[in-house]
Amino acid sequence: MRTSRDKHVIEHWLRLYNRLTGSTYRVAAWPDTDSSQENIDALCRDASGHELALEHTLIEPFQNEKADAARFLRTLAALENDPALCLQGYTCIATQRVGAISNGVRWADVHTALRDGLAAALPSLPEGRSTVSVSLGKFSLDISVRKTKTSPTDRGKFLTGRLDPGEPGPELMRNALERKLPKLAAAIADKRILLLEKDAVAGTIEDQYALVRDEAGIKSLRSGVDEIWGVVTAALESEDVIFTNPIDPQEHDNRNFCSLNVKTDEFWQVSP
Repeated sequence: MRTSRDKHVIEHWLRLYNRLTGSTYRVAAWPDTDSSQENIDALCRDASGHELALEHTLIEPFQNEKADAARFLRTLAALENDPALCLQGYTCIATQRVGAISNGVRWADVHTALRDGLAAALPSLPEGRSTVSVSLGKFSLDISVRKTKTSPTDRGKFLTGRLDPGEPGPELMRNALERKLPKLAAAIADKRILLLEKDAVAGTIEDQYALVRDEAGIKSLRSGVDEIWGVVTAALESEDVIFTNPIDPQEHDNRNFCSLNVKTDEFWQVSP
């Protein structure tokens, strides 16, 4: 069953697709209202009555990214530019590795321990990269800190981030395609498009798809749909901009890579 956010992403993408292709599609129905049924996410129809079936899925840049992001946002990220951690004349960038906070830990306790531990350690750290080990009771959390001297009048910045876990492997993409392609292929429509969404800066949909593109099983499933498009929503919430480009069939010149500001309706394309 689609969430309201998923529906908004599909509607925004359809507006962008129409601008790019000169089409007039509108969502005519949301068939996937019953989670017990294998229905497509959206059935669209243009002014001539042609039907477009859409299936959408969010591809994480690495395994369990959403769960890890939730923990990060409630702990280290919540300390960004905390006055207690901003050193005049310095910019400090603190990062933790993905998966650093295990299950069963109270996030509020982690937040407090990090704030206290970093506030005590930062002033005496040398310039460059250091590691601050913060005690969390039964275990400790290692925070990598890069301290850079700026201007003496600079009030100081404390920035946060997560260390890239590396290549995600093919499992995430393979699992998504094995779930979504059969449902889309079974839809009755003039055209069938699968939307692969990425809402994070890390990684690219193209690279993840390339890991499984030539697998026999994926090729067989892929034959039942017309196109696969990438949808980038990392800037949708902050900048109101959505990006898209066709992934399969593949284009080598990126001529259809484009974006739309969903508030101003400003359209951009690499090469019209």
